[in-house]
Amino acid sequence: MILAMVRHGQTYYNASGKVQGRVNIPLNDKGKSQAIKLGQTIRDSHEVFDRLMASPLSRALETAHIIAKEIGYERPILVNHQFVERDFYHLDGTPVETAMPLVRSHGYAFEDYETDVKLIERISIAVKNLYQDHADERILLVAHSHVIKALMIYANPQKYTFADFIGHVDVIFFKVTADNISVIEHKKA
Repeated sequence: MILAMVRHGQTYYNASGKVQGRVNIPLNDKGKSQAIKLGQTIRDSHEVFDRLMASPLSRALETAHIIAKEIGYERPILVNHQFVERDFYHLDGTPVETAMPLVRSHGYAFEDYETDVKLIERISIAVKNLYQDHADERILLVAHSHVIKALMIYANPQKYTFADFIGHVDVIFFKVTADNISVIEHKKA
């Protein structure tokens, strides 16, 4: 399976430097433009996907719908709740500059906060489940920064960390087999 994970377009929270986690913030105008441009790039490069999927959060779903329109994808976009953003819990709505040093510190934990270990486990299991149903397909999945980073870390913990930067509408390609997940390309927007 080829899994192309896309980070959603920009939101107001992103633009103002706030952690949004599972807060359901829609795309802003720039985010919509980013999604249009990515869809056009995919169309113009003749990249073909068997399925489009998205996290249930509106910013991911809206990005997926815009991409679908641009590439002429007419099937339903599948919503997969397993790929919802990390639960930052008490850090939602706080400035990124305040929250990220905590999030990036090794072993950070707080009641109801989704730890690195839990997030990586959730996402790796979700991808393995996806593989069970779509082993020979090419899937485009619109998700979130920490979801994508979790899979990158699972694939290669010596190379990737939660401090790595993934821009809006960056596309990270993974090759998924029955016994391995590997990063094969990072296309920056």
